[in-house]
Amino acid sequence: MLKIGHRGAKAYAPENTISSFRKALELGVDMVEMDIRITKDKHPVVVHDNSLRRLTKKYVRVDHLTLTQLKKFKIDKIEPIPTLAEVLEVIDSQVGILIDIKVKGLAQIIVQILRDYKVDFSNVMISSVHHTELRIVETLEPAITTALIFRSSNASNFWLMMDFLAIVFWPITKYYISWIVRYANADYLNINHRLLTERNIKLFKRRGIKICAWTVDSRRKINLLKKMGVDGIITNYPDRL
Repeated sequence: MLKIGHRGAKAYAPENTISSFRKALELGVDMVEMDIRITKDKHPVVVHDNSLRRLTKKYVRVDHLTLTQLKKFKIDKIEPIPTLAEVLEVIDSQVGILIDIKVKGLAQIIVQILRDYKVDFSNVMISSVHHTELRIVETLEPAITTALIFRSSNASNFWLMMDFLAIVFWPITKYYISWIVRYANADYLNINHRLLTERNIKLFKRRGIKICAWTVDSRRKINLLKKMGVDGIITNYPDRL
């Protein structure tokens, strides 16, 4: 089972920062998870929200800033937002990486950066709510593992509506999820742990779908999911796995 540090080790250091990824390495993760967006001048950067308000208290958007401008903003008034390249240098192939593509149009740029840094594609998972991005990744580098994320506010209105209907009509949810994973040609389903039951996990696995549960911090829930047979757990507390 994969032990995956959420945004590095978010419980112990500011999320998606160099210090957070270094802490995750100290805690012995199998993979570090990170979120990727793009600046106005087309540099992939590691940040979850498009708005910097939550992290820096500034009302400004990542995609409205050049990289030089973005670097002037500090998380917790200390750390700058890193680029994907800077994080790859810190990870240095010591563990696997899970890259969450937050916006469309990033797949080809990310794959090229991974090539430039000679990253072992067998240790890379790329996830997204955007199935088109996953299909591009599969075309460019089939060795990269892909994961469809189910339930996220970053999805288009159409997919949010479909997700909502799937939850309302819970008995058919598992079949809907199986369909969208196949449609995305994904290897994994990365899903909110609250939507997982032992029965659903068995169904997904019968259909050849591997499961990563997010974001799981409770020791009790971690142990339960292990017993239920998930393939990976994404957590803010990697030392609890």
